[in-house]
Amino acid sequence: MQLDILDFTKKLLSKCISVKVQQFKKSSLDSLTFDENLDFSSMINYHLLRCIKEYLKQCETSKITNIITPLHTQYYILCVSKEDDEHLMIGPFVENPITDNLVYPIINNLKLNLDYTAKLRLYYQSVPSINTSIVFEILSTINEYVTKNQLPPRVNTLDLSVLPKQDSSYNLFVKDINRTYMYKKLENRYAVEDKLLSYITNGDIILAQKQFEKYHISNLEIIRTEDTIRNTKNLLLSANTLFRKAAHIGGVHPIYLDELSGKWAVKIEQSLSLEALDNIPLQMVRSYCLLTKEHSLSQYSPIIKQALTFINLNLASNLTVKKVALEVNLSPDYLTRLFKKELGVTVITYINQKRIYRSLNLLKTTNLSIEEIRDLIGLSNTSYFYTLFKREIGISPKQYRNSLKSK
Repeated sequence: MQLDILDFTKKLLSKCISVKVQQFKKSSLDSLTFDENLDFSSMINYHLLRCIKEYLKQCETSKITNIITPLHTQYYILCVSKEDDEHLMIGPFVENPITDNLVYPIINNLKLNLDYTAKLRLYYQSVPSINTSIVFEILSTINEYVTKNQLPPRVNTLDLSVLPKQDSSYNLFVKDINRTYMYKKLENRYAVEDKLLSYITNGDIILAQKQFEKYHISNLEIIRTEDTIRNTKNLLLSANTLFRKAAHIGGVHPIYLDELSGKWAVKIEQSLSLEALDNIPLQMVRSYCLLTKEHSLSQYSPIIKQALTFINLNLASNLTVKKVALEVNLSPDYLTRLFKKELGVTVITYINQKRIYRSLNLLKTTNLSIEEIRDLIGLSNTSYFYTLFKREIGISPKQYRNSLKSK
């Protein structure tokens, strides 16, 4: 038949149905090659090409072949003229939407890495679900028109939904495509992850939040188990460990790290839905950044680090310069000079500042009385507490708590 009629038919069909319509010749497939940079699209095209080559071995003029691919998508191909090497193909489409119950068996049958799961889900969402009888009727009408043959076309089904086990060439292809794809995926994920961890180490919450968006996206495709909630929890627990190590490198004492990571581990395990888990990652990033910012000792000398750790862990006790000096095996005078040199304030000033900022947190997060908070930060005199608080914050503890209620 004339090529312009076939081209017109293809264009008309494309306007009438939501499925891709194309014409091809065997001669044009012989030169078809794949880019060395194999990706998900290459895998889809690889399967289609294999199916078409199987079809070409048995096609006949006025014969319609229904192909079921290894991905369980379908195509209809009408052999318009075997002699002139003219074929009309409609697809891909599915008769029924492909659910997760079928996605995992497909991945298993094709020996694909589970990281393909997310891409397959998106791919199946883009494949239209149609009534195959409609496609068949359309092709039958076309066949009758172009061949002038009143008899219905012969029909053949070519089911390649499960590849033959002896197909070793396919196995090699899958290994290559997985290796190339995974190398790039892993390199990108680790690069994004390293940057995020460096921001947590530095306590830079703004840059960490921006980087988190890339980190979060790069982890969406990591599928280790069919249980979506369990998979998400596992990823969050891993992130919790990574964030804890980053803050540790940033100079945070293990006692603070253990306390924060323990809280997140409990919250992750107690969450019962994806919605509950959804807000946890960004909150974790922020909390570890704040922890590093508040408790990092990386810029100080070993002696001062030891002194600061002792102070931070014993704020509720009756701290004195002499007690701190005894802990680090220095004289009170020498410790005072080192402290002033590295922190710019005296030991007592630092202790009082830490006490006041701890009281701020208690005023925000608890209903404890002013006297109870005073005791928890190691002060025995309420008047002295008020004096220190007002000097540091500008208002009294009571005024500060009332301001929180009014917000």
